[in-house]
Amino acid sequence: MARLRLDFETRGRLLEASGGTLSLCYQCGVCTASCLISPAISVRRVIREAQIGVIRRDDAWKCLTCRYCEVTCPRGVRIADVMLGSRLILYEGKRAPERLVETLWRVYETGNPLGAPRRDRVVWAKGLEARGGEVLLYTCCMNAYDRRLQRVTRSLVEILSKAGVSVAYAWDGESCCGDVVYNTGEVYYLEELAQANVASMEKLKPTLIVTVSPHCYNMLTRVYPRYGAKPPAPVVHYTVLLAELVTSGRLKPGRLEATVTYHDPCYLGRWNGVYEEPRTVLQHIDGLKLVEMEHNRSESLCCGGGGGAFWSENLEARSVTRLRLREAINTGAQTMATACPYCIRMFEDELKITKYTLNIADVVEILASSMR
Repeated sequence: MARLRLDFETRGRLLEASGGTLSLCYQCGVCTASCLISPAISVRRVIREAQIGVIRRDDAWKCLTCRYCEVTCPRGVRIADVMLGSRLILYEGKRAPERLVETLWRVYETGNPLGAPRRDRVVWAKGLEARGGEVLLYTCCMNAYDRRLQRVTRSLVEILSKAGVSVAYAWDGESCCGDVVYNTGEVYYLEELAQANVASMEKLKPTLIVTVSPHCYNMLTRVYPRYGAKPPAPVVHYTVLLAELVTSGRLKPGRLEATVTYHDPCYLGRWNGVYEEPRTVLQHIDGLKLVEMEHNRSESLCCGGGGGAFWSENLEARSVTRLRLREAINTGAQTMATACPYCIRMFEDELKITKYTLNIADVVEILASSMR
């Protein structure tokens, strides 16, 4: 039987990463029972070994950082933060997966994880009207470069314009938010990236910063300040702004006969507590019937793309994607709405190899369809 050696330094770093909650675990095993990719990973064992300063390479990278296990933890252990702390240590030891390292190089060389030319970051905005304004739109790399997701970004700009919101977008200096950099554990480059992004934002003097992606929102609000890069204005996810606009009467949705179910993205819901605003937007569309999946809000299942899994091709995550698609179909809805570019891509790509019939759309696309 292999012996495990207590590593006080590693234990201390993981304890700090978890905000001290790592020591609260008393090994009840609920986390492992609720983990969406179990038995591919034993969360209970990971946490116990973290308590003595032991990290197994594969476990840390398999985690989707969806925080689903944290909903059931009776002790409030910040399990995802333990995983992220483990990745930082593993990256320092040059033990990161090759695919994620390749993705880091693409971000470093081109400013985005897709490796697309920097000059193409503004192509999505071609043909739109003037782009100046006090509200600054921060565009996720996926929404800037992916042709399918570019439609989401354009629809958002057009809707905000109809509501009388003056938006600045496709601005010089915009680069990757660093979500994949953070999830890989390369915090030194992340600090440089975050500070450069904030410096570019400051030049525009925005009164509000709106993100398209929950991952960008999480980075700007929860991660950047820890690396000396505080955004120059309040940051909101676009669904929060749209909910405010429709409830205040500044934006009037149209009519759309459809049955829709909403998927809560992990980084918008469990990470940042935004559950009702996307639903508020959908519920204000005349003729639209909103139905809930078995797992929703804080208990929503993951799309399978979080924690860098989208870029590392985490095979265990595919079963999670399919499980969520089946839940959506069981509601009888024709469309599953969401508010995250990773979720859209994960679900649409999985649908290509299944026999399921389901439309995947961003909340803003559904709103735009009602207003045509």
